[in-house]
Amino acid sequence: MTSAPAMTPQQQEFTDTSRSGVALYRRLAVGEASLLYLIGYEAAQTVLAGIPGILGLGLRSVAYPHLFKSCGKRPAIGRGTILRIPNQVSLGNGVLVDDYCTLDVRGQSASIDIGDRVSIGRFSTIAAKGGIIALGAGCNIGSYCRVATNSRVEIGESVLLGAYCYIGPGNHQEGEEGAPLISAPMDLRGGVTIGEHAWLGTRVTVLDGVKIGRHAVIGAHSLVKDDVPDYAVAVGTPAKIIRMRGPGQG
Repeated sequence: MTSAPAMTPQQQEFTDTSRSGVALYRRLAVGEASLLYLIGYEAAQTVLAGIPGILGLGLRSVAYPHLFKSCGKRPAIGRGTILRIPNQVSLGNGVLVDDYCTLDVRGQSASIDIGDRVSIGRFSTIAAKGGIIALGAGCNIGSYCRVATNSRVEIGESVLLGAYCYIGPGNHQEGEEGAPLISAPMDLRGGVTIGEHAWLGTRVTVLDGVKIGRHAVIGAHSLVKDDVPDYAVAVGTPAKIIRMRGPGQG
């Protein structure tokens, strides 16, 4: 018999052949929620997720709030949105989740908290993998972004993320020589904090452990591996501060 390849803990969990496919799916989709909740989740995702136009938006705005931990008024959930363990996701008022986004929670201690009038662009993923993600009121997350954490990501009020941003990835630790990196434990450095009114250009990557200050600007295609203070403008790989903005320009 061929031995199993090296894998991440998540791969090990969801490819476990000792458990039924239904049990694995339930674990991924709704976690520890009840069978009745799973039935409601399946009905909503199967029947409503693919309906286009205003009819789909209207039906999802009525049905989907019952899946979330809490949900404010007038949510707009786009076509093809993937929800995983949505009973650990909280939405404020007027949240817009565009088509084909993913809100992905993994683990009983993980959660996603989305503030009032947050906009998440199409094909973006918000993934709390055993950690906590909090998006402040008025945030605008561009298309094709990935915000993910094994610890914590906190994004302040009215932060603007350009398309293809990658926020909060942890790194696999380097183990013994020759040991597979894929199965090494994660090197967690406390998560990512982005202050209010910051602007990150397209394709910015922010590594775990970084704090970006209020009203800061990060240039397109930059890699942020060190803290950036309030009102700073930083660009490059790795990002370096090139100037400071006046508080009156925030």
